[in-house]
Amino acid sequence: MNFYKSRLNQANFKSSGFTLIELMITIAILAILMAVAIPSFQAMIASTRLTSAKNDLLSTLARARSEAIKVGNRVTVCMSADGATCASSGGWEQGWISFIDTTRSGTSAAVDTGEVITTTSPALTPGIVINGNLSYISFSSDGQSKSMTGDPNTGTMRICNTSAALSNDKRASNLVLNSAGRITSNAQPNIAATCPAP
Repeated sequence: MNFYKSRLNQANFKSSGFTLIELMITIAILAILMAVAIPSFQAMIASTRLTSAKNDLLSTLARARSEAIKVGNRVTVCMSADGATCASSGGWEQGWISFIDTTRSGTSAAVDTGEVITTTSPALTPGIVINGNLSYISFSSDGQSKSMTGDPNTGTMRICNTSAALSNDKRASNLVLNSAGRITSNAQPNIAATCPAP
């Protein structure tokens, strides 16, 4: 009786395993699936990062405009690498801040003594580029976009992802600021991976 039980256990053990051929076929199928799935997964990640960066900047600008109207004072958004001062060079991908701009000294944006920083955004993921002709955006108490000297301030910023996983038709959006302080977002076709300025 024990002999038959032993033979039965051996038979069960043998039938529960994989042969080398079955294992190799399984690995080959997994490799094919990974080769198909990884590029589309990378494209999804790159697209999500682009959308997130665009939404973060749009959200900051909308909040700054709303705050300027609410507090009855100018609110400025500028590039900032350290979260405390306005940067005069580089792109918006280094990060940005918004602050209640009570003094408005000079012709460029600057956080002066006593001015309150209301929003801080850190540097963006590598590969995200934001460039254009606006080094700062400032909203007056009526919600209009104004330069430091009080003239209407309009311009375009391009948010772009240099990732090779994205096609040239899906890598960039332009944010267009008009003098009323309104911002529109438009997807841009045929933008090279070098992410040129608009």
